[in-house]
Formats: sequence, structure tokens, C-alpha cells
Amino acid sequence: MTLNPKNRTMDYKILAFRFLSKCQGMLTILLLVFVNWYSLSQNIAIAEDKAVDACSNDIGLQQVSNLASTTVEVSTWVNNPQIGVKTLVQVFGSHFLTYLNLSGFSQSGLDSLVDPIWQRVILPLWNPSFDFNNQVQLTKTTINQIPLILISGGKPITIHADSRYQLKEVVSKSGTNAIAAVDGTFFSLKYLTSNVMIGPVFSQINNKFIPGNNGENKKLAGRPLVLISPNEVRYIPFVPDKHNTLAGIQAEMSEVSDAFVAGAWLVKNHQPLAAISFKGLYGADVPRHRAFWGINQSGVPTIGVSTESVDSANLGIILASSGMRDAVMLDSGQSTSLVYKGESLVNYEPRPVPHAIALLETQSKVNAACLLVVNKTKNRG
Repeated sequence: MTLNPKNRTMDYKILAFRFLSKCQGMLTILLLVFVNWYSLSQNIAIAEDKAVDACSNDIGLQQVSNLASTTVEVSTWVNNPQIGVKTLVQVFGSHFLTYLNLSGFSQSGLDSLVDPIWQRVILPLWNPSFDFNNQVQLTKTTINQIPLILISGGKPITIHADSRYQLKEVVSKSGTNAIAAVDGTFFSLKYLTSNVMIGPVFSQINNKFIPGNNGENKKLAGRPLVLISPNEVRYIPFVPDKHNTLAGIQAEMSEVSDAFVAGAWLVKNHQPLAAISFKGLYGADVPRHRAFWGINQSGVPTIGVSTESVDSANLGIILASSGMRDAVMLDSGQSTSLVYKGESLVNYEPRPVPHAIALLETQSKVNAACLLVVNKTKNRG
């Protein structure tokens, strides 16, 4: 038997990968990221100065097209610093592999190293951010053989109508000029023309907080209470004794403009909810058309429906795969409805509803970037 000489280089590579799997390795990468983030800020400052010149001269969107990608990236990184950090982790992860003489390491291999570090160590260090300045866009996709219609972007609001209508009527009667909307949370079936909701509801359209029925509220304990303000969205467990007054929800979010209790979490902090979490929710395990809304991993509001039947647990898996950070269940089954630019996107006539989550169009990404860099420059000056 012949013994091959021991390969010291390979030993070092193995040790390096073991080192990366430990906390010390993660902290080392974090240190590299923040050191290089500081140097990168000098380039961001230069890009901001160029953007200020373009905006202050009012040269128009066509002329700043060459600058758009830079300003958008600056705006995105300032509003969503975790995106910039993740990019740096990927870049310096690649450099680190080159340093280990592993430049031929595949991209998927690099992602398998970066993603766990990103999800478990770096992402929790940042507060979730929100981006309400994107144009509203419609996407049709199929995941795990379930077709979805997703509409992302804009600013989220709720509409609590004075009765029940087809969803496009709810939007048109609201006077909001919303680009898109999905049917909202659950409502009482006692009266066919009633707009009584299950649980407390607060909508900026009428600026009126309506408490939920105390008997029904007890059954809603622990379900996601959705709180919307001009700058953020929160999903917190509903506590009947605490959240059935305007003061109670304002204690959670001082600038709250909209609130309601959703059916259940589908995705929570990037993770789909297990089937057992839907225990006690009527019909959760039954395949049916589903309506949902949430925030994607870029902090952008997203509403949507499944156009074929699916149960709640599998829908959560699908939405997590689609890139949702958080998502909650809305009224589904016969109520499932979605409208975009005044037209229904479902091929049946759904049940009339009194409540909706809508997306308002906001300023374009380029204009938002201009406002951001001009204001930042004024503050520096």
C-alpha cells in the first residue's frame, strides 16, 4: 500500500470552512462588511452629489436616465441598508474564497454559505424596513403548481365601505384612486347589506375606529393584528382586552392610520407557518381560492390571490418561496377578489365585501431618489 503525502493546502481549506461555520467566522465577515461599508459611503456621497445636480437643474426624467440606476441604488441602500450589506457579504465572500484558492467555487456554493450567515446573523441586526415608493406592478407566476396573481408596490391603505359591494365598486366609491386592491378581512354574515367586521377595524378613509364584538374578540386572540402607518406595517398578536380601543392600538403604533385583525399568519419573518398553527381556523386545511397580503423581502407591500385552490399551510410555503417576508390570510373562498386599474382579475363573480386592502400609486423611484439625496445634502449643509 502506498501512502500519498499529506496535502497541507487542503487541510488549511478545510480548517477555513470550519472556521466560517463558527461564530468567530461570522463576526469576521461582519467586521469586513462594516469596514468596507465605510469606504463605500464615499462613493455613495459622490453619487448623491451628481443626483443633486441633476435634480436641481430639473433636466427631466429622460435626461437623468443614465443616472437613474445609481440614484435608485443609493436610495434603496439608504432606505434598506440590509440590501447593501447582503451585497457586500456576497462580494467579500467571493473574495474570501479566492483568498482560499477556491475561485472555482460555484455561485450556488457561495450562496449556500452566504444565505445562512445573512438570515441568521446579519438580518436580525437590522430593523425591518419598508418601501412605499415603488410603482404598482402586476405579476403572474406559478409556484408548486399553484398559479398566483401578485401586485406589489405603492402605499398600502384599507377601505371600510358603508355596505357590501363588488371589490371594484368598493375601490371606486372610496375616492382614493387606488391602483389595485384585494378583498379584506372577515365580516359578519348576519345581514347581507351589513359592513360589520369581525374584530376591531380602523380605516383612514373614514378615520373612524370601530371596536369588535367582545364575544367574537375572545375567539380572535393571537391572530395577527395588522397595523398600518404612513411609513410602516406591523403584524402583532391580537390581545382582545388591549387592542379593542383606538388608544390601545395607538399604544402599539402612535401614527396608526389603518388596523384590522387578519385570519392567520401565512409567512412570519421569512418562514412559512406549519399546518399545526392553523388549528382552530375554520376551513384552513380545505383547498380553496385564497386572498392574502403582506410585505416582501424588499419591504414592498404586496397583495394577491391564488387562482386555483390551495390550503393555508401550502400557501404559506408558496408565498415564502415567492419572496414574502410577512404575509397574512384575508377572507378567502367565495370572497376572494382582486382588482387592478378598475378591472377584476378573477374569472368568476365573487361575494360582495365591505373591506379591502388597497395600493395607492406613489411618486416614481427616480423622483423619490432625487428627493432623498437633495434632502440629505441640505441636512449635511
